[in-house]
Amino acid sequence: MRDVWRIGLGAAGVASAIIAAQEWMARRYYASTLGPREFVDQDARAAWTAVWHELWAPLELATLHASSVYRGHGVAQGAGDPVVLVPGFLLRGRYLWPMQRWLLRLGYRAEIARIGVNADCIDVMTDRLLRVVAGVSEEANGPVHLVGHSLGGLLARAVATRAREQVASVAVLGSPFRGLRMHPVVRAAAGVVQVVIRARRGVTVRSRCLTLACDCLSVRALHQPAPADMPQLAVVTRHDGLTDWRYCMDPSTTTVVGVSGSHVGLVWSPAAYRALADHLRRASPRLDAAHGDRNRLTAARRSMWNER
Repeated sequence: MRDVWRIGLGAAGVASAIIAAQEWMARRYYASTLGPREFVDQDARAAWTAVWHELWAPLELATLHASSVYRGHGVAQGAGDPVVLVPGFLLRGRYLWPMQRWLLRLGYRAEIARIGVNADCIDVMTDRLLRVVAGVSEEANGPVHLVGHSLGGLLARAVATRAREQVASVAVLGSPFRGLRMHPVVRAAAGVVQVVIRARRGVTVRSRCLTLACDCLSVRALHQPAPADMPQLAVVTRHDGLTDWRYCMDPSTTTVVGVSGSHVGLVWSPAAYRALADHLRRASPRLDAAHGDRNRLTAARRSMWNER
């Protein structure tokens, strides 16, 4: 029994040391570096964030299911607008099921973009998302709201610029659209994906593929703010364990909401859900049309009353 206790205490000590080291490195990184100085910083650099924060994600999911926000209490309801959810780097859309179910309960026509695993060059993934958005927009006979997590947010913003008439609004959660400042683990994974892409397509792959220095159409679209008349939301967390949160927002053009939690847990954050509900409500063209119809009806009734 003593051996078990010793092993347990030793493991706890090692874990505590790793956590302390990561927190020290994160504080030093943020104290010694500045945020983005221009709209998009093309260089991909390491962000020594405290990656252990991502261990909070299962707890955040449990907290979401226990929250009144997830049950739709006191949250702005939808009017049937189509919403497309875009998964993050190296992920499919299954982890977005809780958000999809929640949006359906609020009255939205929510679906997860069927673009496969998000592990290809930005231009290829954006083209896939463009086809999804075009189909949903045609079926709904109106523009689509895009909600992207992490790299999915970059794809959503690229589509918003390239197909303005098909997009009603764009919301991003933990998306470093102003510069790929990522933890070294994520950078290493991106390097592996680059190797796979080049092995698959050969010389057709651009030299700076999967970076914001690439000259492809979609990355060029990211180098400018989304259209000024498009409602935009960016949800960020200072405890992001995978990206530098300062590169995930642009307060001059985007409504920014800060929440607590991890990078992965942003898609399960009750505070993020409330901010998203308010954003979608404000950005709804259907609600604008309904308000316009009610205002015209009220004006007509007043005119009729005055004539009497």
